[in-house]
Amino acid sequence: MQRTLLWILGAAAIIAVGYYFSDIVAYLLIAWVLSMLGHPLMVFFQRRLRFRKWRLGPTGAAALTMLTFYLLLAGLLLLFVPTIIAQAQHLASVDYNALGEKLKGPFSKLDLSLHGIGLLEPGQSLGTRTQELLSNWFKPTLLGDFLGSFLSTAGSVVVTFASVSFILFFFLQDNRLFTDILHALVPNKLESKVHAAVKESSAMLTRYFGGLALQTAAFIAMVSIALWIMGVPNALLIGVLGGLFNIVPYVGPIMGIILGCFFTISSYIEADFAILIPQLLKVVAAFMGTQLIDNNFVGPYITSSSVKAHPLEIFIVTLIAAKLGGVIGMIAGVPVYTVLRVIARVFFSEFKLVQRLTEHLDAT
Repeated sequence: MQRTLLWILGAAAIIAVGYYFSDIVAYLLIAWVLSMLGHPLMVFFQRRLRFRKWRLGPTGAAALTMLTFYLLLAGLLLLFVPTIIAQAQHLASVDYNALGEKLKGPFSKLDLSLHGIGLLEPGQSLGTRTQELLSNWFKPTLLGDFLGSFLSTAGSVVVTFASVSFILFFFLQDNRLFTDILHALVPNKLESKVHAAVKESSAMLTRYFGGLALQTAAFIAMVSIALWIMGVPNALLIGVLGGLFNIVPYVGPIMGIILGCFFTISSYIEADFAILIPQLLKVVAAFMGTQLIDNNFVGPYITSSSVKAHPLEIFIVTLIAAKLGGVIGMIAGVPVYTVLRVIARVFFSEFKLVQRLTEHLDAT
């Protein structure tokens, strides 16, 4: 009983300190995850880049791995930011008064139904309401407002980027550094258990994030190719954004469809409904078809091979994570739960609940 109480008090103290220094803890965890993703590149650079007897050392491999990350990020920004800015400029230049007048005709029958149930006041039109909403969302100062809000947060973004990059370099250079940091925080008699927990967590998370990257790439490819074949504008942009949102469990796919429809509407905002509606249906069909493949084949394979948890278990964890941390919590919920299960099995294996929750980990 006394031992359990000490464990609870120690865990509470660690949680309190972690909460107080949450930004620093976040930098360390992000850098640790990126170091696991970069480990295959480190191995590749050290084994393949050589000249006669000379081989690349850990420092050079870490620098090249980080350079690869930077180039991928810069490529994504250069590929999509100009398109997004062009869409914003186009939306800001639309004559929404004329658009509202054009929408009154197609919406006239729907207006009668909405007036009948009280959702529209007398004299109002769904087309006019749409015009007002679009005018508020995509006003001429849209681009300037976005840049202003971005610049106001640029300082924190730069600090986060620089901090994570600095920590990541040393985590890549020495893959034992993260474990050494944890060893410094625990008693000597627990070092072996901490080492085992970190090693197992790293192996599981490496498989999980590697599988998640493949899943995202497959999702992007399927959506983009389907939209391109069907002639939908900005097919690659919609596919990439849809793939990134697909990382968010359950809610992400819906957000991806909405975002894809948004960019499609922005391209055809002044066109007739006879042209716009088929394009929107193509976007929805591409996402639904890809989701069917992803949910029944790719996603379950990743979950079963890396997380080793029942789908219902993952669903409950995601709901709890969403309640605690919103969208960020939903993204981090599964990997955090994976680490917690490993820690529980290493340190609290005598409890029946822990044994039940971690029984499938023995197959890893």
